[in-house]
Amino acid sequence: MEFNFSRNYFELFELETQFHIDLVTLADQYQALQSQFHPDRFIEGNDQDKRVAMQATTFINEAHKTLQDESSRARYLLELEDVHFNSEKDTTKDMEFLMAQMSLREQIDEVDGQQDPLESLEELARQSKQEKSQLIENYQTYFNAQQWDEAKEIVLKLQFFTRLQQQINQKQEALEDQLL
Repeated sequence: MEFNFSRNYFELFELETQFHIDLVTLADQYQALQSQFHPDRFIEGNDQDKRVAMQATTFINEAHKTLQDESSRARYLLELEDVHFNSEKDTTKDMEFLMAQMSLREQIDEVDGQQDPLESLEELARQSKQEKSQLIENYQTYFNAQQWDEAKEIVLKLQFFTRLQQQINQKQEALEDQLL
């Protein structure tokens, strides 16, 4: 069994190397690759085939997870352009943005005191989604203009929205549990 590990994630799923991708095609290609390389298909194979199947499946899963998420996809596109990230040190230097993020997080924490906490939370989610969409638009402009530093700054900001959405989801679950 052979698997080409040198392909980038877009090539693996036969997608154009660009930010906007067809998520249906991604899902279809993912299923096709999973069925082709799943380790269960090689249970009777030799040790090398089993090992390659495990590695291929891991590679396919990571590629799918990366391309499915907008923030991860934006980062991956920059990495293909040799823009490097240091997960421990890199963060946005935009203090206004950071203060706005802190304010949003505080508003999420304080939503319990609102007359309709779920509606207030939904409003914060809409606001967050709108701000994230604007950042993605800016990212695409910078990426297309090959302004790598500016595009990287946007990716660093997008990471905050991923965590913010997780906080919103957790709060929503907690509120719904209280209502039951």
